[in-house]
Formats: sequence, structure tokens, C-alpha cells
Amino acid sequence: MASLLQHMRPWMQRAVDEAEARIEKMIDDKSKSVHMWLDKFELRVLQRPQTQPTIYVTSFQSELDQLRAEVVALATQADIVPEVAPEIEANGVVLSALFGDEIFPHEPSRVARN
Repeated sequence: MASLLQHMRPWMQRAVDEAEARIEKMIDDKSKSVHMWLDKFELRVLQRPQTQPTIYVTSFQSELDQLRAEVVALATQADIVPEVAPEIEANGVVLSALFGDEIFPHEPSRVARN
């Protein structure tokens, strides 16, 4: 039995080495294939026409914060309702402008004729 194991050991070692070499080659081929596809994708993305400018997130967030602050400022201004001065009758304004503080009473006989 010992002599049989001595004859099989080199054969088994060679089989293990060949299997390891085959697996390493297969892994290398797959990694090369993946890298090739990634390179093709990257070239496609780089060659794609840039229709819109690049938006930087930090500058976009700062502009959005400024816009929100302006909206809040406008909203608080809209909440402030100015006090309305008491309305004076239009007739009273016209009469006080024409006659000053004195308003003479109407003569009933003249008003009746008109």
C-alpha cells in the first residue's frame, strides 16, 4: 500500500497543480473580460454628448437654502397686515375740502325744488 501511495502522490500533486492553474487562468480571463467591459462603458459615457451642465451638489444645496430663506422672508412680510386708517365718507371729504370745517345745513325748500 505504501508503494501505491508513493506512485499516486506525484500524480495527485500534478492534478492539483493543473486544477489550480486552470482556475487561475479562468479567473484572470474573467477579470480581463470585466475590465474590458468597464473600459468600453467608460468610453461610451465619456463620448456621450454633454447636453446639460454638471450640477455640483454643494452649490445646489447652498442656492436652495438661499431660495428657502428668501421665500420665508417674503412669507413673513405677507403675514404683516398694515392697519387700515378709518375710512371717511367721500361726501365728508369733498365737503370739508370745499368748505373747511364748517358744513352748512341744507335748506329744505331748495332741496325739494331740485
